[in-house]
Amino acid sequence: MKYLYVKGQKVLVTDEVYKVYWKEAEKEKYQQQVMRKNGLLFFSTLNHDGHFVESIKDENVDIEKVIETEELIQKVRDAVAKLNDEEREIVMKLFYNDESINSVAKEKGVSRQAIQWKKNHILKKLKKIIEN
Repeated sequence: MKYLYVKGQKVLVTDEVYKVYWKEAEKEKYQQQVMRKNGLLFFSTLNHDGHFVESIKDENVDIEKVIETEELIQKVRDAVAKLNDEEREIVMKLFYNDESINSVAKEKGVSRQAIQWKKNHILKKLKKIIEN
């Protein structure tokens, strides 16, 4: 059992909840780094009146492209949610956790080719879901 702090209070949580919490926290941190790298502004830079504290105008940011990308990301998330548990686990390991095909195959006790085939099958399935 582990502890997390919620509104300043120490809360006992299971190991699974603890891992999920920190995985999401790290994912959010990474996404913020990517957004900073691409010159996007955060709501946290707004002052209490809802105006940007520093008025920064970046002509290099294509807002339409950012919105299109965010919509596509949401479509991918929705599509991944429609996969069965095994498929979703493989996607998470290969694309979210950056595990190698070899390590996933070893963990599951199958050949590298079997995981490669499943990966290709899953990608085709995701493409079909997204296109519909």
